[in-house]
Amino acid sequence: MELKKTERVEVKLPADMPNKYIDENGVQWTYSRCFYCHMNCGIVIGVDTKTDRVVEIRGNWKEGTVLCDRMGERGQKAIQMHYHPKRINHVLKRAGERGEDKWEEIPYEKAMDEIADKLQALIDKYGPETLVSSEGTYRSDHLWARTRFFNNLGNPGNVIDPGTICWCWNYTLNMAMVGWPIEAISPVGIDQSDTFVVWGLSASEKYGPQSPMWRQYLAAMDRPGKKPKMIVIDPYCTTQALLADIWMPIYPGTDHALALAWLHEVIENEWYDEEFIKWWSNGPFLLDKKTKHTIRADQVKEGAAHSDFVVWDDLADDILLWNSDKNEWFADGDVDPALSGTHAISLLDGSSVECYTAWDAIKEMAEPYSPQWAAPVTGIPENKIADSARVYATNGNAFITWGLGGGDQAGPNASRLCITKTILRIICNYIDKPGGEYVGEPGVVQADGSKPFPYRDAEMEMSELVTPEIRKKYIGYDQFRAMSWKGYEPIYDAYMKMFGVPRPMLHQLLCSPVLVYDAMEFGDPYPIKAMIMWSSNPFAWAPDPQRLYKIMKNNLELIVSVEYWKTPAAAMADYIIPGCDSLERPCFTTAEDSNDFVVCGDRGSKPVGDRVMDYDFFRGLGIRMGQAEAWPWETYEDVIKHRISRGVDVDYTTLCEQGTWFPGPTRSFKYAETLPNGQTKGFATPTRKAEIYPTLMEDLDYSALPYYRELPETPLSNPELAKKYPLRLTTGGRVSVLYHSENRVPGQGTRSIFPYPSVYMHREDARACGVRDGDWVWIENERGRIKQVAHVDQAIIKGTVQAMPSWWYPELPAEEPWNQGAFISNVGCLVDGTVRGSDEATGTWTNRGLLCRIYPCIDPADRTDVTVTGDQFIEGDTYFNDQYDKLGCREIKRIDWENADPGQHPTCTYDTLGK
Repeated sequence: MELKKTERVEVKLPADMPNKYIDENGVQWTYSRCFYCHMNCGIVIGVDTKTDRVVEIRGNWKEGTVLCDRMGERGQKAIQMHYHPKRINHVLKRAGERGEDKWEEIPYEKAMDEIADKLQALIDKYGPETLVSSEGTYRSDHLWARTRFFNNLGNPGNVIDPGTICWCWNYTLNMAMVGWPIEAISPVGIDQSDTFVVWGLSASEKYGPQSPMWRQYLAAMDRPGKKPKMIVIDPYCTTQALLADIWMPIYPGTDHALALAWLHEVIENEWYDEEFIKWWSNGPFLLDKKTKHTIRADQVKEGAAHSDFVVWDDLADDILLWNSDKNEWFADGDVDPALSGTHAISLLDGSSVECYTAWDAIKEMAEPYSPQWAAPVTGIPENKIADSARVYATNGNAFITWGLGGGDQAGPNASRLCITKTILRIICNYIDKPGGEYVGEPGVVQADGSKPFPYRDAEMEMSELVTPEIRKKYIGYDQFRAMSWKGYEPIYDAYMKMFGVPRPMLHQLLCSPVLVYDAMEFGDPYPIKAMIMWSSNPFAWAPDPQRLYKIMKNNLELIVSVEYWKTPAAAMADYIIPGCDSLERPCFTTAEDSNDFVVCGDRGSKPVGDRVMDYDFFRGLGIRMGQAEAWPWETYEDVIKHRISRGVDVDYTTLCEQGTWFPGPTRSFKYAETLPNGQTKGFATPTRKAEIYPTLMEDLDYSALPYYRELPETPLSNPELAKKYPLRLTTGGRVSVLYHSENRVPGQGTRSIFPYPSVYMHREDARACGVRDGDWVWIENERGRIKQVAHVDQAIIKGTVQAMPSWWYPELPAEEPWNQGAFISNVGCLVDGTVRGSDEATGTWTNRGLLCRIYPCIDPADRTDVTVTGDQFIEGDTYFNDQYDKLGCREIKRIDWENADPGQHPTCTYDTLGK
């Protein structure tokens, strides 16, 4: 059925169109930004001035934007979402018990007064730490506002967020090793890249084939002259795999084994850049050969700083100290730091230790991880591992993409995989190199201390309010330390020293959900009784969502959700606040300070009903709770004007028309530049070096040298479990029109493109399981089972299945027991979110590299029942016997009835007993 369209004359907009331009149809056009994904593409929004309705959206031609399948032609899908009848336009207050789905509409201001009063009462009883925030995947640029509210409240930063298994922990480790989040989806200067390593990423599908990212890849692959090589690491044959020079179909969850084998090959064949390692990395730093810990300057020289380090100077044939603060040697003349060698040095306590360099320690660590070792672990042939390592290291400037499958959800191996990949980037000299791994900067602090760049997100957070005593109350403070204040503070110091601005709290401080569950359910280490969810449906992304559901229903005293829809999680709230979408709010984002540039756009239309921006919500709540001085800007437009009052020579309207602001021309090799204070810049790390030996990990009492650990559930680590659950399970396979858990509401033009969740199976596995293409099937493991539709082909490697994540069914009722299908097809019910299945440093849990079995859902329309006899049922060799046996109990310990003591049977006269 065709959508009814309003008749209007097709208008060609001026190439130099001013913001808020009104065309001959009376349509006002506004330069804005899309927030349907992380690309934040430039768009222009057309609003009919007679009706005040959004009537059309176009891509910003200045930026070459092509509207994606989520937006639809002329933005019709986005407009459908904007005015959808299921959208929440007024505050809903719970009128029944949680789970009953009974509500009443109340005025926004009244709701905010009630929320503030109830939250304050809980804080008076339990302390500010009783509040936790549940957040989604970067659905607005107001994350700093949440942080500002929490910091003024006295909360230690208790936040749960899918960032724990999605990029944010990479951000942290990248900062520790090179001072900038180099994990990115495409390289800066992509036309100068010689090798793309697409690792665990469907680049054409992540943001859609129309996205600028994928179009840039295609243009680079088709450029004149030398063509770049593409290596694709993925168990599924994606579009990129079809274009790749080398496709590496890897067992899910074994990516770190591959990375270690690459490191082995690079070192074994001397494909590294020795000069870069020697002069720009901390490879020459001396380690105690026994403990594998660095030797610090204060161990060898009285009065020296613990933050300084020791090397062996071949020129002086003696130790030499490194000044981390000034990025220079404690020496007057030439030096020659040894990159290899063993030396005995004397410590101040009178002892002597045998030392070798960090580079030698890495070589020693990598030696056992040969391609021959990695082949059976990863399922990739030995020669392909060696060939791909050679291409990466020798073909010219190379870039490793960030992808969820490339370590983000690898559980116990996550942090070590990120470290190994970053070591590879450093030793091959791809850091801050054209076509390689770009290291940005917010701007250079001038000699007079001035900052020629806008206020960054971190400067808006007010992190200085969080005292040491408050910080210790952070959930997981002593456990997953890289993502707690213990990991934040050293990175903050290095970043502040380099750039004169804080490192953002935003998404380094992320609590482990299971630890937060414990605080909610058991009061360990203290009671969490209140939750604010904004742009977050934690049932769709968090581990063990059934447990979270029970906790939210029974243990929390206040739940507030800021949302577009009444999602399964929002349906458990006491108040649902209607949230503005990206058509009705302005944008000013540095992508959590991971970009050195700013993206800006104006508000395209007035909010519908009582919809509010996240900023408005946190500001309104903050003012009601005594934070008025912290929120001087009445509107978000006022915030943006404040932020560009420093370092930007354009006004708000001009910046919206311009769309982006850059701190200057894109530059490479910035680490070799001279700062205004006369120091060589180096890197914004604790040592000012590119750290192949991450000192942060040592300081946090983790191993700084990566190693491989087989995941808890694989055929190698748990062969007995693999007998029952013989298929390897990975929980990826997102499709761009259904971004994460979004766009599933029927009627907005996206769900109909992909109406049901798919589990991808190899043909041979499907035949062995009795599964046909299109069958609904059960996916089961020791934690539970869910149902999805089987997609059977040969694109995925045999023995592995890929189940789609984040599924719920908005078309089902929200009350119990339906809960909008939150647990019917949700892979969160299967993942290992326990401490056992989590990375020790970051809390990243295991979503990839699990075990499962698959069997068909019983089809009541299947007429094979007319051919089955009673005798066959008794013998137990029918399809129905098999399927009902699997369906009846996940675990049942059976009696051997044929050989059982007759006394175990009930009294009967039958000759034949059922099994």
